[in-house]
Amino acid sequence: MKAETLIAGGGLAGLSCARELHRASRPYLLVEKEKEPGGLCRTVFDKGFTYDYTGHFLHFQNDRMKKWVLQLVGNRLKTRRRHAVIYSQGTYTEYPYQENNAGLPSGAVRENVLGYLEAALHRRFSGMDPSRAADFKTWCLQAFGPGLSRRFMFPYNEKLWKFPLSKLTTHWMGRFVPSPRVLEVLRGAFTRQSSASGYNATFLYPDQGGISILPRAIAQGLPGLWRGVGLKKLDLARRKVLLTSGLEIGFDRLVSSLPLPQLVALTSGLPTALARSARNLKATSIYNINLGLKGRQPVPYSWVYFPEKEFGFHRAGSVSACVPSVAPRGHASVYVEFSYRGTRPDGRALGRHAVQKLKQLGWIKGESQVVSRVDLNLPGAYVVYDSQRDETVAALLDHFRKKGVDSVGRYGRWEYGSMESAMKQGIEAAHQILGSKSFPG
Repeated sequence: MKAETLIAGGGLAGLSCARELHRASRPYLLVEKEKEPGGLCRTVFDKGFTYDYTGHFLHFQNDRMKKWVLQLVGNRLKTRRRHAVIYSQGTYTEYPYQENNAGLPSGAVRENVLGYLEAALHRRFSGMDPSRAADFKTWCLQAFGPGLSRRFMFPYNEKLWKFPLSKLTTHWMGRFVPSPRVLEVLRGAFTRQSSASGYNATFLYPDQGGISILPRAIAQGLPGLWRGVGLKKLDLARRKVLLTSGLEIGFDRLVSSLPLPQLVALTSGLPTALARSARNLKATSIYNINLGLKGRQPVPYSWVYFPEKEFGFHRAGSVSACVPSVAPRGHASVYVEFSYRGTRPDGRALGRHAVQKLKQLGWIKGESQVVSRVDLNLPGAYVVYDSQRDETVAALLDHFRKKGVDSVGRYGRWEYGSMESAMKQGIEAAHQILGSKSFPG
């Protein structure tokens, strides 16, 4: 059996590629190892509660991508407004920390703001450009000064990445780390106000169905979608794959959204040096605990950042704070996220810590209030950008591309990407196959 185009992985990238090929009446076969497509863009339902695999809130930079999605999903996606804060030194301050210090102890405000001003003046008169910093730790000091770095940027990112910040490059940041202007920092030192800084001040999310409505809408009516079967081996020289079902299939083009290290591990005929370099690719995993609570909404925050070591989780929040329908009437939901590298942590111990700290914060009254709990593990959730990542990924993607394999999506490209970028890469892969550079209108 042979497929003109074989798509491996039914996440957003793979589904979007299939959707565009189907639109052009071009044959393809998509294989997805899970019964439910969507990859990590999935939703779990329990006792009337809706839980996503962490915060899958949809936001767009590209108007054409937004139109493409809305044509499929319709009016089910509603605009929501972010209310994000930081909890530190016993108080909540508005997001982002580097722009909003009002409410912190006066000594902290003074040190943070004066340090920021000193860093800004140094940049102005020395001509120093933080974007050229060799590592993330140096960038923070040059961009924000010692106070903001020591109180938030260092501890929060150390807790999230579980990786030395002096070995983390800045190539992942892009729009994900807001850099406020001097006037915004000064205003935020005296006046507490919500900020529109960052890429996700508003986002789209449905009233019902969770984020799963997005992959389901893309997959709706697609032929050639095999569920419950995945790749077992890839032979680049013969352009053949062996599926987990035992069937061998040839292909002219392969579009893969499998994690790049996994694709390498399944591939025979890869140069030894390339295969060896892939072993250095790193990622940080997330253990996500979701709690359904009996009683009124406990906090108004979409999500909260926790930089201090007292809290084992780096982020917690409440989807029901901005989308009440994710919880039954008279109930609410909260979640906490723990990052880890290496061995999966003990969920029972993390759960006890989460309940203890949420009770301390006043988010819950006690375990008796918890009527639903769903733990979700996301291995390799955040790609680590160390000094070897860029060169290794570029060499692997180039080699695969020359052999007729296009690796796409957040994990296929081994990058810190968004849902929008994953769909866009899938669409672009389809248009390369079609010989067209046009984007769908």
